[in-house]
Amino acid sequence: MEVLSVRDYRNNLSASFDRAAEGERVLIRRKNALYALVSVGSEDLSLSPQQQRQVDEMAESIRRSWMQVKQMESGEIPTKSAMAFIDEL
Repeated sequence: MEVLSVRDYRNNLSASFDRAAEGERVLIRRKNALYALVSVGSEDLSLSPQQQRQVDEMAESIRRSWMQVKQMESGEIPTKSAMAFIDEL
């Protein structure tokens, strides 16, 4: 496995990303430390419990708002202005 200097890495960014995309670990040496450039798939990403809770709360808020819009269109509830919806958020 080749170790690139920071200068070589900067001069060959495209090739380095291509190698990482093909599954190769690209190592970069900066001073006395090594860093790895690796491809990360969406399956490798995760949310913290707090972030997931925030996403879930926002999704639920959007669902409630959409339900209200549908109820207004059908005449089940009185129509509100966009500002009234924003104030509720």
